[in-house]
Amino acid sequence: MTPERWRRVGELFDHATGLDPADREPWLREACGDDAELFDATARLLAEDERAGRDGFLRPPPASSTAVWPRREPAASEAAATAKTPRRGFTPYQAIRPGTGSQPSVGGRDLARRRLQGLTTTCILITVLILAWKFAVVRDPEPSQAIPYAILLAGLGTLVALLRSSRTFTPAALEAMELGMILAVAGFYAFAQYQTMLDFSRRGDPTRAQLVFNHRVLVATILILSYGIYAPASWRRAGFVVGSIALLPFAVLVLLQVRHPDDMLWMARLGLERGSTPLAHFGFDAILLLILAAWSTHGAYTIARLRRQAREARRLGHYRLGRKLGAGGMGEVYLAEHQLLKRPCALKLIRPGFDPGGKVLERFEREVRITAELSHPNTVDVYDYGRTEDGEYFYVMEYLPGLGLDELVKRHGPLPPGRVVYLVRQVCLALAEAHAAGLVHRDIKPSNIFASRRGGADDVAKLLDFGLVRPLAADRDPDLSDEGQILGTPMFMSPEQATSDREIDGRSDVYSLGAVAYFLLTGEPPFAAGGTIGILLAVARDPAPAPSLRRPDVPEELERIVLTCLAKQPADRFPDVLALERALGGCSCARDWDADRAARWWRENEPGHGESEGATSAVS
Repeated sequence: MTPERWRRVGELFDHATGLDPADREPWLREACGDDAELFDATARLLAEDERAGRDGFLRPPPASSTAVWPRREPAASEAAATAKTPRRGFTPYQAIRPGTGSQPSVGGRDLARRRLQGLTTTCILITVLILAWKFAVVRDPEPSQAIPYAILLAGLGTLVALLRSSRTFTPAALEAMELGMILAVAGFYAFAQYQTMLDFSRRGDPTRAQLVFNHRVLVATILILSYGIYAPASWRRAGFVVGSIALLPFAVLVLLQVRHPDDMLWMARLGLERGSTPLAHFGFDAILLLILAAWSTHGAYTIARLRRQAREARRLGHYRLGRKLGAGGMGEVYLAEHQLLKRPCALKLIRPGFDPGGKVLERFEREVRITAELSHPNTVDVYDYGRTEDGEYFYVMEYLPGLGLDELVKRHGPLPPGRVVYLVRQVCLALAEAHAAGLVHRDIKPSNIFASRRGGADDVAKLLDFGLVRPLAADRDPDLSDEGQILGTPMFMSPEQATSDREIDGRSDVYSLGAVAYFLLTGEPPFAAGGTIGILLAVARDPAPAPSLRRPDVPEELERIVLTCLAKQPADRFPDVLALERALGGCSCARDWDADRAARWWRENEPGHGESEGATSAVS
């Protein structure tokens, strides 16, 4: 379908969503007439919209919710338009938070649960077989040694019952249960080996003591293979687990030799009458287990690499993932393409199980919701959001060919003053909309601002990453804002952010924007020495050095504006970003850069930037 027809689909979809569900199909058939393609495309979108509504993605926040974001009062004309076209709520967290929304029938969490259940069941079978052999076949005369086995079986049975129940567990909880279970089982078997070998040694039966060791080597082999089958993990995690299991039988031998040298004297004499050594008796088992552990670790690495490659090639709903654009502590950003619209976009993917302290999903929900509600052309657009069957959360934003301002300065050095004014003024306008809605960005820095190509124009500034946005003091939710914690980038945060001793308002973003302008002019932030603590102290205490000290050709009037932004006291800065934008527009150098100069610069210096180089890539 052509772009014009897709625009028509959008018009039909927008109108149909304002109708009662029962009236949509008859109206759509009448509006489309004989155009079956137009009807099918719109009907598919309406069906997806209804599905999202059932899943909870479009539910408005409950009235009692404390996370209410203050908005400016609409003008009379806006209120009238809103009354005619009801606005949908946007709160994906209602559907993606653990225990709410529609859960995938076959997902990553269910798969991990089944794998842990299989691993636990295998350990139960091994323990039952050892007990049967020990007391039914060999008829061990020490029945008290069955007590630890009974305790282990009770613990493993309880874990299986929990996994089979309807209780929900986060991916992180399942990983912790798996690691704790396998290490507890290995540790118990090591304790049983210690106890049984010492018992047989004291009875003067070294043959059976050595047989116990051989059995423990076989058990360790089964555990290593079972872990590789049922609990695929990163190669570091797998190496730690299987390496520990492989070394435990020999660690027990060393401990017995150190603590009970007289009882274990037979070990030192083992094989001497045949010209052999104890190492010859136990060394091959050690080599075998270590080789098996190395093989299992390499297998985990190979599986993880293949899964990563498969993920990069798979589809997420209507989106096909392409190359990775960036990565951070919370997840990754991929270049993606909508399969129907054939539109490139940037897909931000949050890794499953990454939810330390329960804050990640709140920030994800907040970033998506706020970014989607802001409509200024210099704010990045959000197209879509959702959750995969593997338990990964994602949202889709516009793909921005171009460069982040940090990368722009890194490649080409400090920018001309006129270009700095041109870019910063655009960011001021984007922030003005956010501030009017009662929101403070709190993480303005060069990497969160893109100089992109949009609508045929170059050097279009785009403000990204609203993950640390915070409502103004009167209405903020302290739980979501990490009250008492320092969040942001020290080199570009305001003094009140650095010290957390004052309320933060829009003038904090004015300071950060001044620090960005300083960086663009000089290639350095105002304060960069002394490590994190030293930078925070300097931001809170020291006056910013004049940009002209680092770059003599900085215009005096622009320098005054930047230093005003960097004032320590909020009252000494520009009162808001619109006042800063007006001041920048009054600079004589503001006329030195425009859209034509921007287009010429990109053609000469970054001729392929629209195809392969830059893209939205900020990841919190």
